[in-house]
Amino acid sequence: MADEVIEQKKFPYMSLTAWAKLRRTYQKVAWPSKVTNNSLASALDWSEKAVQNIMPQLRNIGLIDVAGVPTDLAHDFRFEDSYPAVCEKIIADTYPLELREVFSDPNSDPVKVAQWFMRHSKSGEASAKAQAKFYLNLLAAEPLKDEEKPKPSAPRKPRAKVAPGSDAKPAKASTTAIDSPVLSQTEHASTEAHPTHAPAKPRHQDGPSLHIDMQVHIDPAATPEQIDSIFASMAKHLYGR
Repeated sequence: MADEVIEQKKFPYMSLTAWAKLRRTYQKVAWPSKVTNNSLASALDWSEKAVQNIMPQLRNIGLIDVAGVPTDLAHDFRFEDSYPAVCEKIIADTYPLELREVFSDPNSDPVKVAQWFMRHSKSGEASAKAQAKFYLNLLAAEPLKDEEKPKPSAPRKPRAKVAPGSDAKPAKASTTAIDSPVLSQTEHASTEAHPTHAPAKPRHQDGPSLHIDMQVHIDPAATPEQIDSIFASMAKHLYGR
């Protein structure tokens, strides 16, 4: 007979994130006289669709009655000093003695706890894992952790401004650049290619000599194949190879 009661029981489940959000919200504001999907969504700042699965869980663990009216347990739920007693009450009223005796430690293996729920509530694996996590979370009855604040982003460096009407133009680089899909403009390793000679053309001995310096900036994320392709393209266009 006891086994039949366990099989027919619908055990509660709720993500730890949703549970923490619920605790944090109702520590700041009082429960409404009647909890509805709309009032719960407004309090949690979620959509009504997102809270549809939370309402049945609140009824299941006794925070609201069938009409949606918050219970005395819901009042105690709001305060850290009474929260452990609330968890004990929920566990005693919701879960069978067999589960409480076998898994009384919040550090119990969640896999084994989930297997218990799969056997006794005919839950699928995903549902059983959610039920097990929620049960172990109630056993732990830990104080609510401080909400993490997002880290401030680093300030952007101001761009150089050009005075209105100014004809100033960015200074041209003294070297010749080669475009490539893997080339980057800043913070990249530099390599220099120095042609050993210009194309063989007759020139006057008293004429000026020509020397070309070429600098290639290669993205550090470039693959060896891309680097080989860059230099192969250079050889093709510069030396006709």
